[in-house]
Amino acid sequence: MSETAPGPQKHGLKIAVGILLSLVFLGLAFYNINFRQLLEIFRRLNPWWIVLVSLLSPWGWYFRARVWKQLIGQRAQPSMWNLFRIITIGYMLNNLLPLKIGEVVRAWLLGKRENLPTSLAIGTVVVERLLDVLTLLTYFAFTMIFIPFAPWLKLSGVVVGAIGLGMLVLVLITYRYGERFTVWLEKPFYRLPGNTGPWLHSQLAKFLEGLRLIDKPSQLFKAFFWCLITWMVWIVIGYMTFLAFGLNLPFLAAIFLMVVLNFGLMIPSSPGGLGVYEFMVILSLTPYGVGKEAALGVAFFSHIVPYLVNVVFGWIFAMQMNLSMGKMYSESEQLKVE
Repeated sequence: MSETAPGPQKHGLKIAVGILLSLVFLGLAFYNINFRQLLEIFRRLNPWWIVLVSLLSPWGWYFRARVWKQLIGQRAQPSMWNLFRIITIGYMLNNLLPLKIGEVVRAWLLGKRENLPTSLAIGTVVVERLLDVLTLLTYFAFTMIFIPFAPWLKLSGVVVGAIGLGMLVLVLITYRYGERFTVWLEKPFYRLPGNTGPWLHSQLAKFLEGLRLIDKPSQLFKAFFWCLITWMVWIVIGYMTFLAFGLNLPFLAAIFLMVVLNFGLMIPSSPGGLGVYEFMVILSLTPYGVGKEAALGVAFFSHIVPYLVNVVFGWIFAMQMNLSMGKMYSESEQLKVE
């Protein structure tokens, strides 16, 4: 069944909701902030930390390209350089434009440059996103074992770990049985209210398209390994930010920050996650006794520095590939994928 593209009105509503939620979370982040203290925190910041984080950030996109290359398999042989550029452009678009169109554009770019059907390229992005969720669940379960939080929170780590294991089993079942599995799920999906059923079925179809490029299960496990490495880069950046602001926090705090932050960023927001990002950083550092001003400083630093590096590199790579913002946006609309 083909997926109907959402109309401009629905897109406009999603954008409006995202902006509204960003403003709400930004207001919560700034509520009761001592601006004089916040400025003093930034005055004490050593500029060399900006250089270090700027140098480390591209490695996150490089290892993300590694994940993608593993998922593409033998059907195409894109160079790491091309994948790195496409990934960087995709993140730039997510940071500048609404509705995360960067995911669609990078699938289109991969299909165009490597002569792959766009549906297959989109499928790899869907599989990659599922691996991201599995990675975050793995890190969350790990932190809950070692962090001395409340018992109910530790229990939630066990539950989350079980969910992650269940998702992995589901991926392997889908890989093994493919079309039969989707046919079996079709009727239950279409009994769901509204457009939920068709949407779930279309997402499963895209997921299957991505799995078609995987020749053997070991590809998935290798991709999962590179996913762990990818997220570790951002964990290290988080820890470096703690050091930059003189916070004596354990490395586990950086893992916890990364997990809470990225699950929080699933909330609709304006481009770049403005507001939601800052609030989630404050929320994740509160259990460690970090003051709101220091936490907001960490949020701004870890958000703005990689953001600017990404936009600069993404813009350069887009120019190298003769891509305009208008061209990329129009292609994302033509693909009619949410």
